[in-house]
Amino acid sequence: MNPYTLLIDGMNAKCIDPGLHYEGVMNLSNLKKITSAAFAGIMTLGLLVGCSDSSKPEASVSSSVPKATADNSAGASKTDKKPEDYKGEITVWTWWKPYFDESIADFNKTYPNVKVNLTVMGWGDYVTKFETAKASGGALPDVAMAESYWWGRFLSYKNTFVDLSTLGFKKSETVDAAANAVVDADGKFVAIPQGLGLGAIWYRKDLAKEVFGTDDAATIVGKYASMDEFILNAGKEVKEKSGGKLTAFTNATDVMEGLIASQVSTGKSYVDGDTLKVKENMTSAYNTLDKALKEGYIAKVNGPAMDAAWASGKVVFFPSAGWREGTIPASDKDGKGRWGMFAPPGGEYFRGGTAELVVDKGDRNKAELAALFIKHRLFSEAGMKVNNKFGNLTAVKDIQQKKWTNGVNDYFNLDITAYFYDVIKNMKPVKYGKHDSVIEDQLKAVALDMEKSGLEPDKAVVKAVEAIKSKDDSIK
Repeated sequence: MNPYTLLIDGMNAKCIDPGLHYEGVMNLSNLKKITSAAFAGIMTLGLLVGCSDSSKPEASVSSSVPKATADNSAGASKTDKKPEDYKGEITVWTWWKPYFDESIADFNKTYPNVKVNLTVMGWGDYVTKFETAKASGGALPDVAMAESYWWGRFLSYKNTFVDLSTLGFKKSETVDAAANAVVDADGKFVAIPQGLGLGAIWYRKDLAKEVFGTDDAATIVGKYASMDEFILNAGKEVKEKSGGKLTAFTNATDVMEGLIASQVSTGKSYVDGDTLKVKENMTSAYNTLDKALKEGYIAKVNGPAMDAAWASGKVVFFPSAGWREGTIPASDKDGKGRWGMFAPPGGEYFRGGTAELVVDKGDRNKAELAALFIKHRLFSEAGMKVNNKFGNLTAVKDIQQKKWTNGVNDYFNLDITAYFYDVIKNMKPVKYGKHDSVIEDQLKAVALDMEKSGLEPDKAVVKAVEAIKSKDDSIK
């Protein structure tokens, strides 16, 4: 078991890293004493209870953090402007409507005369629509989103995004774990993480107790030393002890995402520069997936069936990320108190974070209003309350150090943000590459082929390599 694994369920939090001076186990009754405050911006997958200190964060952002206030407008010197003096319109493109609806409403309480137009599209359509508009000279948003799969791709663009240091932001305010993910190919500071996605295994506590005799996260995850071992051994135990009534995991795509991320986090990436390393480093992942599929450890639920799986009571484990804190309550409306989570066996990894970038349209006023929108949401106390609610882990150093959270989430009976503040301390800096979206799309597409057609793992590797190279001829 990874010595830095932190574990949380609805009853207690266990912190395994002796170097972090933890007291061992923190009961939830004590956890509830932790004062709620807002947390700020981004970095990876907000999740669980914390072993953080219970000191109360200050009511305002530190002076070292850019403040979204009337006397500190983005990129401008101090003025006497009041919030209502800021006027204009900006456009934001997103796939996450519930989060932005609430964020915009909160922003407009302070800045009522800045209209934020929200354009919503499918997650899978975002890159194509952005690149099509960019190439044709079409209308682009003022604030763009870069999800982790295409984060590196957006950073590779030339002359597309505004240098944020000209708008009042400082790269030094970003936590070390995200420092490599906020600059473009020319070294310009162009991205502010909305949330850093950290991997998480969510599980149904009621089903886990039925299978393992306990719903305690530490006991469950302590059985497995790696993701591969977890997929195969937990899968077997769920199948055997439930008599086939329950399935351990959701679908091949979710399982493959976890296996890929786990491999990458240990230094076994699928690409080195422009050279593919799929055969060398991803073959074992396909072999694990193949066995799990053949043994019946994966439920094969996709689309609407996947949405229903959260509440179905038929699947035990859901490999995903911390940001699921913001979506599970809607997927399982009667699930209050029956969900737990733990960091992935074998070590934490980044999964599914999002950055925000200001598109350079040559319009200073638009850029400043876009920066004001970002600052309020990702640096202010009010904005961070919304961000924390939706499971976005901040990448702002000052906020992480103060451990701003919204306190215990009543649905989960956990302080998920506090948990991830401690997890991220021991993570290596994430770095996203320009080929990530193409490669991971095809790796997962082939995994789905294995689920649907029984494609053998050796042929899956060959198919993945061919598909990747057909999509991007710059990859060797």
